[in-house]
Amino acid sequence: MLAELISVGTELLMGEIVDSNAAFIAQELKNRGVFIHWKTTVGDNLTRLEEAIARALTRADLVILGGGLGPTDDDLTREAILATIGETPVIDEAYLETLTKWFQSRGRSFPQANTKQAWISKSTISLPNPVGTAPGWFTTVPNTGKIIVAMPGPPREMKKMFLEQLLPRLSLPQNGFH
Repeated sequence: MLAELISVGTELLMGEIVDSNAAFIAQELKNRGVFIHWKTTVGDNLTRLEEAIARALTRADLVILGGGLGPTDDDLTREAILATIGETPVIDEAYLETLTKWFQSRGRSFPQANTKQAWISKSTISLPNPVGTAPGWFTTVPNTGKIIVAMPGPPREMKKMFLEQLLPRLSLPQNGFH
């Protein structure tokens, strides 16, 4: 299997934050026999992010994006994936309810901006995030069998999701290379 990593965020591109997520993912995939030939860092720009995803799909079977799943206007990973695969979002009502309860349990009202964290599409399933509000996405690209995965940027959220949600879905050998 060939994989490509795309790290999303202007703060990564500008060196304001060190991209420890890509190193973690690369090591974990290498240990399971997955080859990574490309890694890209893209700022918070929809056009460039769409281009990076489309280009990655020409070179890899598995494209993993980290970051850009928050509720703000510059969190564009979902939009870029949807544009790349030609689908529109629908609201996952069950997750929207979970998200609303998450805020209520902390004595906060639900910010409408967070509604996009409950988006889903016909080719996408949500990856639960037990330590944050942004679920990941596991997208099977129509008519190709290729996979696009999006996970949150905070390392604590990403690592737990990678190990508990993504790896079981990929069915990779535990120790591909050493």
